[in-house]
Amino acid sequence: MKKIKYLLSILLLVVLLIPINTNAKTLGQYKSELDELQRKHNDTSNQIQYNESQIAAAKARVNEIYAEIAEGEKEMIELNKQIAQLNEDILKKRDEIKSILKYNQYAKGESAYLEYLFKAKSITDFIYRATVSEQMSNYNKNLINEMNAMIKQNEENIKKLQEKEKELTAKKEELNQKIAILQSQNISLSDESISEEEEIKASKEVIAFYEKAGCKDGDEVTTCAAKQLPPGTKFYRPVTLGYVTSEYGYRIDPLGSSGQNHTGLDMSTYRSCSECHNILSVAPGKVAYTGYNSSMGNYIVIHHNINDQYYSSMYMHLSRIDVRKGDIVTKDTQIGVMGNTGWSTATHLHLTMFACLYLSDSRCKYPGSTVNPRNYVNFPSGLYVDFKNRTTYYD
Repeated sequence: MKKIKYLLSILLLVVLLIPINTNAKTLGQYKSELDELQRKHNDTSNQIQYNESQIAAAKARVNEIYAEIAEGEKEMIELNKQIAQLNEDILKKRDEIKSILKYNQYAKGESAYLEYLFKAKSITDFIYRATVSEQMSNYNKNLINEMNAMIKQNEENIKKLQEKEKELTAKKEELNQKIAILQSQNISLSDESISEEEEIKASKEVIAFYEKAGCKDGDEVTTCAAKQLPPGTKFYRPVTLGYVTSEYGYRIDPLGSSGQNHTGLDMSTYRSCSECHNILSVAPGKVAYTGYNSSMGNYIVIHHNINDQYYSSMYMHLSRIDVRKGDIVTKDTQIGVMGNTGWSTATHLHLTMFACLYLSDSRCKYPGSTVNPRNYVNFPSGLYVDFKNRTTYYD
């Protein structure tokens, strides 16, 4: 009985220690993913076209507003001309008005008005002059009131036109801002569209590869294409969010005082983002080896065929390995989890790359054949500079 329990314990331990590939997919699933990617790309293209129509409509409205402003300026010019003419008419009438007003002084007992009246040559002339003075006085009073009313109305019109111009200018600026936002969105969408087109192209090539290998829609590609090396077109960053912490090349050993040739690129991420610690393959490929040693800790080697050129990627210091030797992986396959195993000072990923098939080609040596990952995988320049996805291109 004890012997059976012992054997069961050993069997359970073996099962727990063997990494299980939870990322195995069928060819049909890859085709579904391609359909979804194509749908997303179509949505992006439709959004770009919609934005373009909105930009065209906004530009047309801006032109209309410019025309309304120009028309308003013409109205203001005409009103100013009318005001100037009225002012000129008032000045011409000034002397006449002064003469008439002078005779109004009669009511105040002044002599000028009397002088005008007493120059009458007859009673009839006297009555006429008195009547005319009164009529002219009333006429000029009315004229002045009418002119003042027109000037006031013109001033109100000018104020309204100025307010309208201010309103139209604000609308014009608002529309220009909208145009700028839409154009910015389209630039971003265009970049996304290009990235989607690349992924669609790569997905089609991967599906064609699996079909050529004899895979059917219901077959898991890890088994039906196990003897093949899937093709790819580019490399992707191995984590979705993070930053580079140490460059490839000569550096001082962080665990010692001597210099060393750092064989890869170190990167880390934020502790609060648990899913960001998941390590993904930098490209489609085939797992060449998984293992552990005191320097690399838990590590994985993957072979790649990128545009008919062979490469290898190595992932070190993992806390967990999620693939087995011989597994076929895609760029979206989770191969392990970032860790602090082996010769390491903190949780991070050490990415090493070769422009050859490491462990298969006898001429492909470690560390002599390693290459700078920055030459193949795009990262933002400098240390501790965030990247927030796997695809955005950095100059």
